[in-house]
Amino acid sequence: MNKNLKKIVAIALAIGTISAVAPATNINFLTTKAYASSDDDTNDETELESLQLLTESGSKIKLYESSSYDSDDKVDADDVETDGKYYAKTSADTISIDIDGPSSKYVRVFKGTSDSTKGKKISSDISLDKDSTTTLTVRVYDEEPDDDVRYEDDYSSQYTIRVKCTADSSDDSSDDEDSSDSSDDYDDIYLDRLSVDGQSISLSKSKVEYTYNVSSDTDEVTIKATPEDEDYDVTIDGDSVDDDDKYKSDVDLKKGENKIKIELEDGDDERVYTLIINRGGTSSTTGSTTNTASGSPSSATDVSATVTNKWVQVGGNWQYKDATGNTVKNTWVQNYFVQADGNMATGWLNYSGKWYYLGSDGARKTGWQQAGGKWYYLDSEGAMQTGWVRDLGSGKYYYLNSDGSMAYNTMIGKYKLGSDGAWIN
Repeated sequence: MNKNLKKIVAIALAIGTISAVAPATNINFLTTKAYASSDDDTNDETELESLQLLTESGSKIKLYESSSYDSDDKVDADDVETDGKYYAKTSADTISIDIDGPSSKYVRVFKGTSDSTKGKKISSDISLDKDSTTTLTVRVYDEEPDDDVRYEDDYSSQYTIRVKCTADSSDDSSDDEDSSDSSDDYDDIYLDRLSVDGQSISLSKSKVEYTYNVSSDTDEVTIKATPEDEDYDVTIDGDSVDDDDKYKSDVDLKKGENKIKIELEDGDDERVYTLIINRGGTSSTTGSTTNTASGSPSSATDVSATVTNKWVQVGGNWQYKDATGNTVKNTWVQNYFVQADGNMATGWLNYSGKWYYLGSDGARKTGWQQAGGKWYYLDSEGAMQTGWVRDLGSGKYYYLNSDGSMAYNTMIGKYKLGSDGAWIN
């Protein structure tokens, strides 16, 4: 039962008992007496109502009942018990502790369990030993302890937390990275896709922080964060989104660095992604994310014959140099697309929320195209189509699945499609 709820029930029972044996005047007297005693320099609240570990960035570190860190063993901050032993895991090497209940002047935290260990004020930052486990003991006292309080001294209640720091002890040159949030700090719920203005960001289950660059004249972006499960609650920069919104939210950008939180929740489980968008962080690059399509052209002749500026081959990949000699990135060059690394793309490409098919020579295709043994239809701009389409040449109707592939030898609703995919009327 929630600790606060327990206290409310206990108070209600106590008042009910007093009411049964004493008149109202006695209740008032007891209440007055309780208020009067608060002037003494003693602590009347000797148990914590909640205990929460935090990273330097303010992110919560989860508590568990066992060192397996299983989600079933997770402990809410307000469910900690006196003399309880808890476990936590974080990549941060500096943390802090937030409590509710008694005044912080009656609370101290100990790093280690030696009798001579000196207690620190609860407001102090706590450094953790990298790649090891640190035992922290939080103690509450009846009276404000002196500045030299030791682990061996008497106390009223205590809470023990064994904190595992996953930061690599061999890497002391990246303190900022070590103190940032880690995938290990969260539960096993994930985003399926993340994009900025239609450009996909490659996700990894071991990462929760991503960086994206936009030009200085971009003051707003559309972020789409699709969860693995539609039952997850999704929040983008404080705004809740769902399937009705297509998991999209428009976010205003200031010049420079913009840190945008994308939060997932599923009951008690949560995961927080940080998307850092740098406005004006690069020159002409519109995005720092490599697109999904990749490859190389089949010949230099096919490529160079269709452009006015110069294509060059770098490390076996084709790149386009503009009039100033800079490598063009993340944009179309006529019917060709160069990626964030400057290399020309081939195959399937997702750009601005639309799918395009680029041939082995890198050229954007239109009309009917066969790929991977399936047929697809691309409009005059090369964008892949879905749903019903009418072939203007033959006048026949075809149905394209949600992945763009042509359906055939099947029924779509009450309409029958033949072996060639055409509607049989």
